[in-house]
Amino acid sequence: MNELEEKVTILEELIQSFLKRITVVETELPEFLKSFLQQYKETLDKIAARIETSNQRYDDSKIRQQIDQVKDLMATVPKVIGVKTIHHFGAWSKSLITGVVIGFVITAGSVGAALYFNHQNNRLNNEAYKFWLVRALYPEVSETIEAKLAEDPKGFIEKAEKAMVKQQAIIAAEAEAEQAEQQRRAAKRKLEKVKSGK
Repeated sequence: MNELEEKVTILEELIQSFLKRITVVETELPEFLKSFLQQYKETLDKIAARIETSNQRYDDSKIRQQIDQVKDLMATVPKVIGVKTIHHFGAWSKSLITGVVIGFVITAGSVGAALYFNHQNNRLNNEAYKFWLVRALYPEVSETIEAKLAEDPKGFIEKAEKAMVKQQAIIAAEAEAEQAEQQRRAAKRKLEKVKSGK
């Protein structure tokens, strides 16, 4: 209980000191404000005079009138300005475009023809090289070919074309047979795996 009484006493003292300070502030603050206002009275009077002069210099009615004039001017300005954008080609630009297109077509055609002729030339060089090998290694065969070509060129060429078609058919049939044989072997291996249970 003694402790409680001590705490209450301390609190009472604190409140009393706080009240003294508040009364000091209440009595001294108005005097401080009076002295502050007296010290800066001249400055505040000058500021008030300048504000008054500024208010007299700028007449509210003139400002209002100028604002109304600006609003009227803004009302006369059209909101959307329509712009027509039409482009047409003149005689010189049509000629230029036509010339460029024709130049492109001619260039593309020339490049295509050059590539085709290059491919054909390579094929003919390859065939000529093969015939040169035949002539070098088998001179009798090349002499026979030249003699047959001299006797009946059309018939010999037809005979050669038929032989080439026959050879290509034989090669294709052999390839097909080889593929069928591989499929048969694969099927046989699969059957053996299934039978063995793996």
